[in-house]
Amino acid sequence: MSGKALFYGFVTGSIIGGAITLLSTPKSGSDVQKMIGSNVNGLIDSLSNVREQTMELKNKVEIAAKEGATTIKTVSTDVQNSIKEWKKDVEPTVADIQRSIEELHETIDQLESEIKKPL
Repeated sequence: MSGKALFYGFVTGSIIGGAITLLSTPKSGSDVQKMIGSNVNGLIDSLSNVREQTMELKNKVEIAAKEGATTIKTVSTDVQNSIKEWKKDVEPTVADIQRSIEELHETIDQLESEIKKPL
């Protein structure tokens, strides 16, 4: 539910509630006016508090978003550095494996040529 819809619903409900109260109250007009005045002041205070809390929440969300972006950048950099270090660590092993594979190919080629020689 959007904030505007909630606000409009709140205001509409307050107006309808006020109208029903006026029509069904057994109090005198001056008593009702005083009561409405105090209720309006309470409503204005409540709306002011809601506005302040909404602004605080907005600021907190903005701060959290900025901190999240910074954290994501830091983590991304750390992961990239870790991958680079891992590649450096693995590089000698990969070279050894490639040399072993080449030696195996040479050995297989020699064995094939010896098998093909006539006896």
